[in-house]
Amino acid sequence: MELKEQYFHKIRKNNMRLTKNRIAMIEILENEHLTFKEIQRELARRGFYNVSTIYNNLEFLVEQKIVVELYINDTKYYDLAMGNPMHSADSHIHIMNKDTNTITEVNSPDIFEYITNHKNFEGLNLEQIRITINARNKK
Repeated sequence: MELKEQYFHKIRKNNMRLTKNRIAMIEILENEHLTFKEIQRELARRGFYNVSTIYNNLEFLVEQKIVVELYINDTKYYDLAMGNPMHSADSHIHIMNKDTNTITEVNSPDIFEYITNHKNFEGLNLEQIRITINARNKK
């Protein structure tokens, strides 16, 4: 099953509406980290203009753990979570390259295992781990 079909299936199996707007959002966010304005601009190109609907659908997708909110340098980005081979909705590593203004995802389960098993977290259920690294190119 294609990745975006997995997102659609999750919405349908929970008896929720898979609207054209939600389909468009998932397609737009595929392999992208976008701000609200960028999502809004892309949706407008597809004929979706209602700002309230965009906010409501983003909130819905975040609640369903299909999309995650990511804060980098005081800017909120949205990113697809479910089924992404680089992360889950609850465990994230992102590198923000300030020189290129790009966000790269890193898959490193050993880092999450180290954190989860660290003595400082004994007796705690870690609900999510998100790591953001700000970097510049070496000169």
